[in-house]
Amino acid sequence: MGAWSLYFLAKLGLYYSHASDLHWLENFALAVALAWPLEHARLRKARTWAAIPLALALAYYDLRLPPLPQLVDDVAALAGFRAGYLLELARRAALLPFAAALIALVFLYSALHERLRFATLAFVGLVAAAILPPSQPGPAVAATGTSVRPGDSPAPGSILSPAALDAALQTFYASQRGKTVSFVRAGTARFDLVLLSVCSLSYDDLDYTHMREDPLLARFDVVFRQFNTAATYSGPALLRLLHGTCGQMPQGELYNPSPEACYLFRGLAAAGYQPALLLNHDGRFDHFAEQLRVQGGMGIDPEDNSAARVFMTAFDGTPLRSDADVLTHWWSAHQRDEGHNALLYNTISLHDGNRVPGQASASSLITYVPRLRRLFADLNGFIDLVQASGRPTVVVLIPEHGAALHADAVQIAGLRELPTRAITNVPVAVKLIGLGARKPAGQPPLLVDAPSSYLALTALIAGITQLGSAASDRGALEGLVRALPTTQWIAENNGTVLLRRDSQSYLRTPQGEWTDYIDAPNP
Repeated sequence: MGAWSLYFLAKLGLYYSHASDLHWLENFALAVALAWPLEHARLRKARTWAAIPLALALAYYDLRLPPLPQLVDDVAALAGFRAGYLLELARRAALLPFAAALIALVFLYSALHERLRFATLAFVGLVAAAILPPSQPGPAVAATGTSVRPGDSPAPGSILSPAALDAALQTFYASQRGKTVSFVRAGTARFDLVLLSVCSLSYDDLDYTHMREDPLLARFDVVFRQFNTAATYSGPALLRLLHGTCGQMPQGELYNPSPEACYLFRGLAAAGYQPALLLNHDGRFDHFAEQLRVQGGMGIDPEDNSAARVFMTAFDGTPLRSDADVLTHWWSAHQRDEGHNALLYNTISLHDGNRVPGQASASSLITYVPRLRRLFADLNGFIDLVQASGRPTVVVLIPEHGAALHADAVQIAGLRELPTRAITNVPVAVKLIGLGARKPAGQPPLLVDAPSSYLALTALIAGITQLGSAASDRGALEGLVRALPTTQWIAENNGTVLLRRDSQSYLRTPQGEWTDYIDAPNP
């Protein structure tokens, strides 16, 4: 087998360090084919050339990498990252220690290959892997078990079959088609609407940073505790918000033309609101602003934010503007407008890979907490500003997805390929300002504890639009909350789907394979 032994020893190291899978039969068959004695040099050379693409394909298969078309897109996105951020991701993935170990293995092979049978070690390791798999560290993907027929309700603790899960997924999407939320007729806008879209903030992140009890959320009138963004990246998450007046659709459909009733900002414009888009970044990465304008149906470009101070460098090396400055400048320019505005504000101050002045060498995971505290302080200051003006306004905190601050057994910290509950369960909150009596200090917000998504949020906004100042009455607001539609927990990212049924989660790969997944509990 010669130097091919290093290939299998390296894969065994990755397997036992939980960095990859090991498809035993395929690897063992390749090892046998490479070790089989051949007399003629030409045959050995031909075997080597034939084995190279097979070995690469098998390594790709073992490493849990996404499908090739998705990988090409991911590599194109990575090309826009700063070099320092790429190095940080490499450290998290243990790529640097693995590279050092591989170099050491090569030197060891060069020194000892004439004295030690590395092929024997490789075969012993492969046989051991079949008998002694690595221990499972915490939450992980496991094989499916007990089956039930499609349409049956699973008993507690039972596991649905792949066919039943496919049927449940199709039934869900079919049930979502035709669900819509409508706003009242034109000319009835009664308040400004400010949607604060925050990148990289979930309940799991709040728990990890011990900031779930921060006073900011307590200032809101309604807080959703089981809100599913159904997406793990900014583009799809914002498109789901901007399609929020219709039921949840598969991710791919978000990029196709939708019925007019499905575009949130077109519905708001028909109700008399003046749409506005504001970012604390340039909106160019991954054509973000263009997606909001075209696929999201906003039809407008971001307003100029150049008057705000630059206070951070983004993951792609571009400047980030102060949230407090951007929001304050916009509010000062628009608070005297005769009509009412519907503003979508997007901030990426919490995005993984951002760099804080004076802490350029620090990991973005380390700087997340001070960045979060500053963002919360800026949002608190903006709410104070709006309250002091007395202008009727509804402020909505609507995070896009979580930051994935800690790794699990499947993906490293900061990566969000799998749409797990820890990433898609976010703290959505609604505050009514200047619409009548202010919520008394110390009064807790109304909690929405049912599984919810964008349809529930737009239904709540539409209900407040209809009630106007009457919505500030606690009883009226409770009535709106009780009537909100629920949405089964299904999240998606590039063909990977997470479906929750009762207390169990199931993960479907882009190839259509289902596995039982140990996911985060309810908050």
